[in-house]
Amino acid sequence: MEWTERIVSGLACAGRRWRRPAGPVALFGLVCVLWLASTPAHAREVTVGLYDNDPKVFRDESGEPAGLFVDMIREIAEREGWELAFEDCQWAACLDRTATGEIDLMPDVAISEQRRDRFAFHQVPVLHSWSRVYRSPGLEIDSMLDLDGRRIAVLEGSIQQERLKGLLDEFGITYEFVPVADFRSAFAAVSEGKAGVAVVNHLFGGRYAGSFGLERSSVVMEPSRLFFATAKGRNPQLLAAIDAHLSRWQADSQSVYFDILVRWTGEPVRQVVPGWVWWVGKLILVLLVLSLGVAFWLRRAVAQRTRHLLQARGELETAYQVIEASPSVLFRWRLSPGWPVEYVSGNVRRWGYEPEFFTSGEHCFADIVHSDDLERVGAEVEAHLKAGETAYRQEYRILHADGGVGWVGDLTHVFRDQQGRVERIEGVVTDITEQRESERRQREAAAILDNTLEGVIVTDDNGRILMVNRAFQSLTGYTEHEVLGRPVSFLDAEDRGTPWTEIREQLATSGHWQGEITSRRKNGEVFPELRAISLVAGPVGEDDRIVHLFTDMSRLRATEERLDFLAGHDALTGLPNRALLLSRLSERVGVPSGPTIGVLMIDIDRFRDVNDSYGHHVGDTLLRQAAQRLEELLSGQCLARLGGDEFAVLIEEPAGRESLGRCAEEVVELLSRPWQLDNGTEVRLGASVGITIYPDFGRSPDVLLQQADAALYRAKAEGRGVHRFFDESLTAGARQRVEMETRLRHAIDGGDLELHYQPQVDIGSGRIVGAESLVRWRDGDRGLVPPDAFIPIAEQTGMIGALGEWVLREACRQGRAWLDAGLRLPRLSVNLCPRQLHAEGLVERIAAILAETGYPAERLELELTETALMHQQDRSISVLRSLRRLGVHLAIDDFGTGYSSLAYLRQFPIDVLKIDKRFVDDLATNNDDREIATAILALGQALRLSVIAEGVETAEQLAFLESNGCDSYQGYYFSPPVPAPAFARLFGEQ
Repeated sequence: MEWTERIVSGLACAGRRWRRPAGPVALFGLVCVLWLASTPAHAREVTVGLYDNDPKVFRDESGEPAGLFVDMIREIAEREGWELAFEDCQWAACLDRTATGEIDLMPDVAISEQRRDRFAFHQVPVLHSWSRVYRSPGLEIDSMLDLDGRRIAVLEGSIQQERLKGLLDEFGITYEFVPVADFRSAFAAVSEGKAGVAVVNHLFGGRYAGSFGLERSSVVMEPSRLFFATAKGRNPQLLAAIDAHLSRWQADSQSVYFDILVRWTGEPVRQVVPGWVWWVGKLILVLLVLSLGVAFWLRRAVAQRTRHLLQARGELETAYQVIEASPSVLFRWRLSPGWPVEYVSGNVRRWGYEPEFFTSGEHCFADIVHSDDLERVGAEVEAHLKAGETAYRQEYRILHADGGVGWVGDLTHVFRDQQGRVERIEGVVTDITEQRESERRQREAAAILDNTLEGVIVTDDNGRILMVNRAFQSLTGYTEHEVLGRPVSFLDAEDRGTPWTEIREQLATSGHWQGEITSRRKNGEVFPELRAISLVAGPVGEDDRIVHLFTDMSRLRATEERLDFLAGHDALTGLPNRALLLSRLSERVGVPSGPTIGVLMIDIDRFRDVNDSYGHHVGDTLLRQAAQRLEELLSGQCLARLGGDEFAVLIEEPAGRESLGRCAEEVVELLSRPWQLDNGTEVRLGASVGITIYPDFGRSPDVLLQQADAALYRAKAEGRGVHRFFDESLTAGARQRVEMETRLRHAIDGGDLELHYQPQVDIGSGRIVGAESLVRWRDGDRGLVPPDAFIPIAEQTGMIGALGEWVLREACRQGRAWLDAGLRLPRLSVNLCPRQLHAEGLVERIAAILAETGYPAERLELELTETALMHQQDRSISVLRSLRRLGVHLAIDDFGTGYSSLAYLRQFPIDVLKIDKRFVDDLATNNDDREIATAILALGQALRLSVIAEGVETAEQLAFLESNGCDSYQGYYFSPPVPAPAFARLFGEQ
């Protein structure tokens, strides 16, 4: 309808009402006109369900939608500018399509508790209807008891079926329902002998019972209010419009509403006067004129009375609906022990109780008061009554019928007689569970805000500070009083521009900005900070707020620099560590026409004796002195500490085998000189040296170190204090590796591999929160082969990819089996080797394995080494982000042993840091390991990552980790890796 037509229609509506004496109605009509004029003329298509239930809704002989509900919605649609589309369906199918939103409005629907869960209804009923039992001729049905043993045709899914079932079950009557799709089918079922009686609404029955040869019985079911229904949570505008029109029409006995009712529920019969008695009309004309005045007066009186009754009924129904929808339950109690209930409103069902639960006298109100609150509530009531109070309020907990607990606020009124005696007690008991929970959350939020380590600033939308927390004052040196009302930009360092224009633009578009800025403390110190700024929309009528959350990055930067150094250097001596040595060796090995390189591996003899005799502190002092002596002797060469009392040195362009030997002798002589301990004691040690030469023997960094170590082993075996060169006689191990490679290929193909699972334990609770999946090889001849004997071979030969994929698939399969058996292990960890990480199609293969096994992605954790991540860093970041999108968790294994840039660490989307076993072994005694572990824990906390330590074997190690905030651990202290059945028993026992 165009807007001009809507105005005309609105004026006509207002005009009809203006002629009536009710001025407010005319004013309402004028408001209608103005509203119609301002409403956009975009017709809304409304889909209406249509099933066969003459005369309320059906298709007439010409195939057009007809019936009381059809005419009613057409009248409303014309006034609202809706375009109606009718969808034919059977009753049950119509309801299902309405619940899914396929049909917008379903007419002729009565309300039940079950339907309230599926549908939404308007407030004003369209029609009041009831159902009647119709019988075959000759069948006596005088009461509900006569239905015993009968077959009853009833509309499937209807309110008649639901209520009739409740009545019959209550009386213990046996019956059999014959479900039908519509009322015609119900009558047909009785007519054809498939049922003895049918239950249909009285309007349909009055029209069609005779055509089917049926008679109505005296059994009538309780009246129902009929509505239009829509899907739960949808179309509130449609329901509001229907309510508006029905309310207005039902208050006016001359409205189209009553015309439609008369049209479909019965119109007065008009008699035709024969011509031969025409003169009789003349005789009674005078009487008719006289009676018209009386009739007009009566009609006005009846209409007025009808309006009053409809209004009163509407008010009562509205009051009932308000009470039913209210969270407040009304009670009237007797002043007796246990507080017996004389009355309770029907909305007590929201707690799971029927009103009869209380009013029958079998239960008192005290039965549902929480036992922990009952004594207090009773004492308070007694005190209030003793003080003569007529109203008081209490808060306490009640028990719901399903065992749940809720908080209520009880506003009680005491009514007394003239002598002051209590006549009755009434209360309005309101559910305040959400309010109490909200208050609890607010208290917790305030406590968290005040105790968090991050600074918090709250400003208005102009950037002026409204509030700061305690951490802000600690980080900046300013008190809250000093900054309130000042622009937040006053904290900016003057020599560094903060991108406020960019920040404001991003807040306007996405509501959030995050980045690094530089600020200045009150004492003038400049410090970097990581700041997250969020726009928080205020309630309607209130201004928005901007929340700044910032972290002081200066400590994190210092930690990063320290970890950067420790990644490539030994914490005790400051020398390069194994990782940096291998890196530098890699730069020289493989270069065409590269230099000859001698690799010397040095071990201090009898160092363990000193360590055990005088303590680790003295041992650490000796190691630092040894490093200083070696640096002076080997100046200009790459000297590294490999761990413990082992050192290595790279000598480029040696003059020959003899010069390497002389260098080794000088090292042995230097380290054999007397050592002066802190307590004045003099000790003598010694040294052994193993030597290999590139490119004469090894051609890769790892092989060269292995060869030097093999030569060192021979030197120590031959008496110590000497040096030995690597030669081919030491290659027997290589032949063994070739043999093992062949056997390993057969093991992978032949199913000789199995997984063991090492529990990962939460330090706080002591409960198992995960497990690391570790591959084991059960060889038919050698038994269980340890992983360090075959994993390096798999890596060298390229079999590690197939081996890793087998481990991943087997772990997911076992995890799914545990879930199906009821063992809900939170996380299962699987190691991902560097070759797998950088292989093409990794993400797709992992997704396929998860889909194949049915194991949830969120329960899978992939462990990667930081060395693998740092190779092809940009690609690693892309792969990790794709894995995170799958839902899997990511952990960095052996953290702290590599030499990666920690600037990249923040870009990796990881969840967990794992402290390597070598830093855990000597936690109780080695300051360097403690320092490294503490730094890793601090970094994890700063980046909000979970930290797990591996290789925990003693209570002292665990105590150190717990005191420094480590989240979880794994190791032999709790359990070694065990087969799947043993792990299942271990997990099930906790």
